[in-house]
Amino acid sequence: MGWVAPFWIIGSGALAAGACGSDDSSAGPGPSVDAGSDAAVDATPDVTVPSCGSAGAELPAGATVISWDDDTPDGNLRASSASITVDGTIYPLAETPMHEAVRFDLEHPAKVLGFQVMWDNVPPDAAPEFELSAGLYRDFGYNGFDFWEKEPLWSGSRCAGDLQAGEWTTYALPTPAVIEKPGLVYVAHHTAGKTDPAFTYGTSAAADCDKFETCHSALNIPGAPGYYNGVSFPFQRDFLVRLVVEYTDNVQAKDRLFQEKAAAEGQHVSWGDFNSDGYDDLLVQGKLYRNDKGSFVDVTQSSGIAAAGTTATGGVFGDYDNDGCLDLFLFAEAFSSPDALLRSNCDGTFSDVTATAGITDVQSYENCGDAKNVNAPTAGAAWVDLDSDGFLDLYLANFICWSKETFYSDQVFRNKGDGSFEELSGKNGFSTIRRASRGVAPADADGDGDIDLFINNYRLQANQYYSNGGGLSFSEKASGVGVAGKATPQGISAYYGHTIGAAWGDLNNDGHLDLIAANLAHPRFFHFSNKTQILLNDGKGGFSDKAGSWDTPFEGAGLRYQETHSVPVLADFNNDGDLDLVITAVYDGRPTDFYWGRGDGSFELDTYHTGITTTNGWGAAASDYDNDGDVDVFATKLFENTSAAATKQHFVQVRVIGNVTNNRSGIGARVFVKAGGKTYLRQVQGGSGKGGQDSQTLHFGLGSATQVDEFRVVFPGNKSVTFPGPVAADQRLWLHEDASLKTGFAPPP
Repeated sequence: MGWVAPFWIIGSGALAAGACGSDDSSAGPGPSVDAGSDAAVDATPDVTVPSCGSAGAELPAGATVISWDDDTPDGNLRASSASITVDGTIYPLAETPMHEAVRFDLEHPAKVLGFQVMWDNVPPDAAPEFELSAGLYRDFGYNGFDFWEKEPLWSGSRCAGDLQAGEWTTYALPTPAVIEKPGLVYVAHHTAGKTDPAFTYGTSAAADCDKFETCHSALNIPGAPGYYNGVSFPFQRDFLVRLVVEYTDNVQAKDRLFQEKAAAEGQHVSWGDFNSDGYDDLLVQGKLYRNDKGSFVDVTQSSGIAAAGTTATGGVFGDYDNDGCLDLFLFAEAFSSPDALLRSNCDGTFSDVTATAGITDVQSYENCGDAKNVNAPTAGAAWVDLDSDGFLDLYLANFICWSKETFYSDQVFRNKGDGSFEELSGKNGFSTIRRASRGVAPADADGDGDIDLFINNYRLQANQYYSNGGGLSFSEKASGVGVAGKATPQGISAYYGHTIGAAWGDLNNDGHLDLIAANLAHPRFFHFSNKTQILLNDGKGGFSDKAGSWDTPFEGAGLRYQETHSVPVLADFNNDGDLDLVITAVYDGRPTDFYWGRGDGSFELDTYHTGITTTNGWGAAASDYDNDGDVDVFATKLFENTSAAATKQHFVQVRVIGNVTNNRSGIGARVFVKAGGKTYLRQVQGGSGKGGQDSQTLHFGLGSATQVDEFRVVFPGNKSVTFPGPVAADQRLWLHEDASLKTGFAPPP
């Protein structure tokens, strides 16, 4: 379902409504991690006395006052002749019941001491005890203009007898509101009709609200039917409202866990050591960058991948011919540009073997408005050994024609072991039903030794889960195992979610792979569109959502509700043994969130101290790119992990080598590490849930343990190889299928 957000233009008392388009367009302004930078700051707040109502009138001297615009007062909406049309119904702003709100972006943890309002439209005959009510509210969806009005952080009133025309009225909270996690808060009030008090707005007006930083005020019409919380939209004038705070923490950028490094930027990313020097190289937006011991060199042309002639969106690394060198599959989310298979020449260059391999995404059932549009738009792909024969196969997740709202069929290619592939689409249990697939995430989810497939689908469609029965026999069981998403009946069908990305990992260290499905979910449709799910594996073939019912946006295993969650990445960033979570959010200004894993499937938000500054992020992937023993992350930009906590704890890194009957790059293998009385599980990834790829080097944080007692590798096909300890921590090991073990950051000869 698309999402429509009215935008506003004020001039001569008239307002005109526009609309945003598809889900992949900007849906109005979003938040800024560094919000407040263009706000005026005054260290000495004004004070209004005497006090009346439930709010106080005095604030402590020296508090910080944040205001977006102390402009010249220019009126209020109750005196406006403007109206807005929602689903054919006209709402005159002079008389429609609505909320007026102002967003404030807290740069640091803070105590909110109060706020100040410049009121207008106060009845001239109001009695001195006439109350003017307003409140402080939490954010709802992090879109910059929706707040959670059902449960105010504080609400109170001042009385008309305290007001002086054209001056600020202070609301001092009896007890400060503690905001431990910096982000968005709102000052808002409800105005029921034409004679109700209203916020004053200033003279300046933004041209539009397409960018988050442009508009800070908002309106909400709760009575607009058919929507979860009515209809909200940004307002181009600044309401004259100030927030009064005391910051309680002030971590400098240089002291945060992640530091931005100079490197390529882009929204699709994969890690892979294509030149076998022990350092992960970087594929960003279809361009290849060689990692020269921590610095990156663009080798797109010299490596030969540019000669493939594809407008590649992204790609995934895998040694499909088992010669010990990583090959590369490039995919294009485009209608007139093909996907391409690049075979490594084992000298740092590649050859285009797409035609001889028999891989093609040419189709004849949808031209998306142009006869030249013969290619299926591939949004994600993954290498996976479907039949456990030791040769990597390919799954292609094909997406959407936005202009016609039509979809494409996914494709499956089996590696025949002679350099060529046969297409299995529509065979062996795989469906050719056209769906809005955004990615594929393979994993041995049920622990039976065969690799299963999770397909993340968009446009309120159910996700898919192909259970591998062995011998190229697959069954779609998403609903049965609990990973299809939460169904909301809609006529004869059901709504699910907009799943963009997915990631597998053992979140509670019980030896089973759990799943995070990142969903875009608009506040308008909060009652039926799936929010991000944390799906815990019960070890018996089923999954349950740890995020819970989501009856409110302030529950859910520690995840805060962001409207536009995009791609999750799981890694142990502080070496304590528990998987942590980075999750991007698309649309202008939306921040990337960081969560510390608690080891029980729940998380603790700590975006502030960790300092990943990416906004409007899509793809992300993790790697210890500098080989210093802690995991770094690429999220549109490269961020180096400089955590002191990670260096105080221990780790071990593992590369799996299939050198008997399994695929050489070890993709699909599960590795169990016993250390310090605990067992940890990781898997070698052939692609993540939106066309990205984490490092094939598996990283295990060990906490205080200084040695590993045992390694066990379970290859596709359920072959298990055990490596007994003790083995010293803080090094990289190369675990071979023939039970040989090598050490060192560089590949063994």
